[in-house]
Amino acid sequence: MRASLPSALLAATLLLGACAPIAVKPARTPALNFSGPAPDVVIFAVSGRCGTGCLAPRDNWDYLTARGTVDAVADAIAAAGYRVEVAGYASSAQESYVSHLTRTVQHGYPALTAAYARLGTAWGGRRPRVVLLGHSQGVAWLHHLARAYPEQPVALQIDLDGICAGWYTDHGAAIRALRPDPVRPSPTEACNLFRVGSRSLRGKDIVWPNVVRNLEVQSKRLPARAGESGGLTFNYLFEVTPNVRLDGSLAGIERYVSPREDHSAVSYPNSDALRWVVSRLTPTVQEWRREDAARAGED
Repeated sequence: MRASLPSALLAATLLLGACAPIAVKPARTPALNFSGPAPDVVIFAVSGRCGTGCLAPRDNWDYLTARGTVDAVADAIAAAGYRVEVAGYASSAQESYVSHLTRTVQHGYPALTAAYARLGTAWGGRRPRVVLLGHSQGVAWLHHLARAYPEQPVALQIDLDGICAGWYTDHGAAIRALRPDPVRPSPTEACNLFRVGSRSLRGKDIVWPNVVRNLEVQSKRLPARAGESGGLTFNYLFEVTPNVRLDGSLAGIERYVSPREDHSAVSYPNSDALRWVVSRLTPTVQEWRREDAARAGED
């Protein structure tokens, strides 16, 4: 009995550690504030399915904000002199709920659409540029958002290894319980197949006409030693379908396949994937500057 006591204490310690909530850090970048002056750019970020050892969608949470990924993108844009505000969401069909992993309130797709719908009127019709940043299932939510709101231009959509795994099991019943919108397509269609030329593609793989530019990241296919952002040697889940336009073209689309980062690792700010995204933001922001100068010359 005495010999088993240390083992029992160790097991209890590990169990308590496993039950401890994940520490959640807010973004350094100012949060979206409809009561303040109009920002130049708003980043809407949607995280994906929680990892192993959790129950999705109950435990899903906004890890893109907590990890600093949203700030990494915001910093690159703010460095060009733009005022940026951010809003982060979890992969959920509920407006708000408490994640059992973080024990904090999380906001889902209905909260996202409520904020998104205000962009056109909140500041007297002056719309900020919109950037959509998603990882995993978050990519599916955001591609559906772009499709459902064609009147809202999206300056840039960033996809970090978008997947539809678990979509209908996780969200089908909750989405069907939402009040139907007679004007907008239902999120149940987010992972449906659409005809693009002679092919059938899921909505997450289609860059919709109101999206100007798209940066797509895909995680590694083959076993490789993990990079700075951690992860596994063997990648258990990865995106393989390249994004395209409805006409089958690649206009405004760039893609990066990480040679050493798995599905989770590409979502961290110190990943090769995010470094690539930030590097491609430079020409994007330069183009915005040219557009702003041209508009100023017309006034």
